[in-house]
Amino acid sequence: MLMPFEWVVGDSSKDHTVTASTFYDVLATVRYTTLRGTTAGTLYGRALEYLPRLRPGDRFSHTTALALLGCPIWVPRGAPVDVSSPPRSARVECIGAAGHRHTIDAPEYPCLVPEGEDWIPVAAPLQAVLQAATRLPFRELVVALDHLLRKDPHRYDPHLLVLPEELREFAKTASGRGVIRFRAAAALARVGAESRMETLMRLAGARAGMPELELQAEIHDQCGVWIGRFDAVDRKSRSLFEYDGDQHLFSREQRKRDARKHQGARDAGWRIRVLYHEDLTRDLLAAGQSMLRFSGRTARRVPAGLARLLDETFGRVAESAIQIRPQPKLG
Repeated sequence: MLMPFEWVVGDSSKDHTVTASTFYDVLATVRYTTLRGTTAGTLYGRALEYLPRLRPGDRFSHTTALALLGCPIWVPRGAPVDVSSPPRSARVECIGAAGHRHTIDAPEYPCLVPEGEDWIPVAAPLQAVLQAATRLPFRELVVALDHLLRKDPHRYDPHLLVLPEELREFAKTASGRGVIRFRAAAALARVGAESRMETLMRLAGARAGMPELELQAEIHDQCGVWIGRFDAVDRKSRSLFEYDGDQHLFSREQRKRDARKHQGARDAGWRIRVLYHEDLTRDLLAAGQSMLRFSGRTARRVPAGLARLLDETFGRVAESAIQIRPQPKLG
């Protein structure tokens, strides 16, 4: 019987051609802090628990790589840790892990996480999204890409950033399973969404045929005085859309900042629609239609294929792949 996180190897393991480098020698000695809170029950946490068993040449891939990169995706509850091995190395086979293969020339990304002191080998960020393209609902791919495109000065890994031109080039040249879904997600990815829920709010609008919204827009009054920054804006209808998470409800200071900002926008002739978690975790179409009605705009035609992709949901219970860390808004 296979035990959790015990891999089964055949004769190919005796013929291993990948030499343990200094990187992997160091990796084997890295100490990781005890996992606490919701981290221990996430795919992210399970990957860190598996890390001491990672062999030279192995790397985390697919949705596990995305979790370690901090992408706020959802995955099926109890999703296994994805481990990819090079040629001539036996595929990982154990309870709680899913074994995959990668070619010798497949790019690797050295990922940094707060719990460790050294790099963790994962599939290159865009390659990981492509690998996950056939395993996740479509909206999760856009959530991951929006996260990778986000310019976040507070991100723990300062090197983690995909530029829009890099995404376009990768989408153009990529091949293999899931590439059509990946290209569709890349076409919808945008710079500016600062959370999973802001991406879902934008996708809700797209599903209902809402005209393209301006993200993280700076709003000023008639005299040019700065009012604030808003999650999504439709300037033609003077409509503002905000997502308010729990921090807006439980933080008195955040509530006061929101009230001042919203009143300033209303005084300047703007209308504000606030959406909450429950609005965006059910039917994206319904949420998008409410945004469309609020703006008074005419719906654009949504291609049937795109509508089907945006309507995809998990067929079973899902959970966040990472620990949710609410961040206060700056604007």
